[in-house]
Amino acid sequence: MRFNNFWDYRRILFSKGFASAVWHSRKNVLAYGQGRPLAAGPYMAELDVTYRCNCRCQMCQRWKDPRGDELRADEYEALAGVLRDMGSHQISIAGGEPLMRDDVFDIIKSFSGRGMSVNICTNGLLLEKYHEKIYNSGATCVTVSLDGASAASHDAIRGVPESYRQIKDGIQRLLAHARSSRPIVRVRMTISNQNVNEMRAFYRKWDSVVDDVLFQPVHHCSEAYYTGMDESTLHLDPDLIADQINATPLAHDGYLTRLIKSLQTCGSFPYQQCYAAVLMARIDPWGHVYPCLEQHVSVGSIRETDFRTIWNSEFIDKERKHLASNRACNCWYNNTALIGYYGNLLEKSRIQSLWDVARHNITCHVPAVISGKNSKPATLK
Repeated sequence: MRFNNFWDYRRILFSKGFASAVWHSRKNVLAYGQGRPLAAGPYMAELDVTYRCNCRCQMCQRWKDPRGDELRADEYEALAGVLRDMGSHQISIAGGEPLMRDDVFDIIKSFSGRGMSVNICTNGLLLEKYHEKIYNSGATCVTVSLDGASAASHDAIRGVPESYRQIKDGIQRLLAHARSSRPIVRVRMTISNQNVNEMRAFYRKWDSVVDDVLFQPVHHCSEAYYTGMDESTLHLDPDLIADQINATPLAHDGYLTRLIKSLQTCGSFPYQQCYAAVLMARIDPWGHVYPCLEQHVSVGSIRETDFRTIWNSEFIDKERKHLASNRACNCWYNNTALIGYYGNLLEKSRIQSLWDVARHNITCHVPAVISGKNSKPATLK
């Protein structure tokens, strides 16, 4: 993810362990390219702590999953120790809606208390209720999903009447905390053909309010874990995107311009080298480990085998080779999340690598996104 307001991200870029994690990531990328065993764990681990959710989003089917017996807080405590020792730095607490877990703040503190950078991915419905606990959790970043510039479009996609108003109020409560010590607050819009005509309005509405404004293209991979939208909604109109970003700072965003050109010429996202199971991994609420954030195939369970053993296993190594050579999905994780972009930086650079990563703004939350211009927070009108 790119960002312009460097100072807002100082707690990540200057945090203890960040430089070391980037160096470990570089070693992983080089080892991966040379066919050698990886030197460290993933830079980023996406942890879906529950599939329970108080939204009924069209593009997601997780809220329909009835399974219980999620990983306990003590199991996340043990995982936090393993990931820290393996050199991981970025932890994304997601779902479902993670704030629906009674013990979610204990889980967050398991990672933040060990010096790792924690991003909370939330639909925002519980921000007002838990803003104080979020503020005191040690989380570095909060990414709030909003799927439109208007309540009508957002509420229709998310399936919850009056949710937009409730989320807006919760964001304001979180922003009311001291800026120097509260988490970074970002809003993220998943764009599809249902709401792409609101990109400009969304950007202008939130740009001067929150710390960052993000856009995440909806997409469909044939082997993906979930998608609930019909196929016509998934095919983004590049000309409409170009029109929406015209006369905004987004028109100069390198990724957006490449996205538009790629959609116009070949109908897909721009190609990037895949670094699944090299720089990132995902773990579902029951401990199953997935090399790819789209959860194509599980390579083991941390309830049966510790994460370090899974990460260094022959099974996951085979999946790395499969991902690198046989999979033809150009997903947004390697584009808008810029995992591929930073992987290439780490592979090509040497002494300059740490500075390049900081200068080009390494991601705070990997399934995050296209970022626009930042401004100082203000009150949303």
